[in-house]
Amino acid sequence: MNPKTLREDIEKIEEAYEYMLAYAAQGRLDEGAGPDGAHIRDFLDQFRKAASSIEAAISELSSAQPSAGDFFEGFKRETAVMKSVLNILLSRENISSEAIDNTNGLISARAYLTSLFFIDKVVLSAEK
Repeated sequence: MNPKTLREDIEKIEEAYEYMLAYAAQGRLDEGAGPDGAHIRDFLDQFRKAASSIEAAISELSSAQPSAGDFFEGFKRETAVMKSVLNILLSRENISSEAIDNTNGLISARAYLTSLFFIDKVVLSAEK
């Protein structure tokens, strides 16, 4: 597990989430309306790919820090839920701002992001 690669994936998720916040605030009924409307799919896919990459790295990270085993098991479950949410969104014909706003408000999305930030700022700092 390369902490630099893991951090790059975390940054990709942060970037995607920032776009999701901005998109939710735009009040779009139709994702194609206005400039950059269709980009929401690109950012959701970026989020999903980075989450999959992080998920693959967690096993190795878990082995390096056995005291965090329960935390990592919980994070794996959070990742599965988050990827499912992203898959649901990407399967829709239209992704409105309201759909993204509701996604941003999900406790499961917040739990995933909070755990991810904990990994970045606490767990990875122990890897130095």
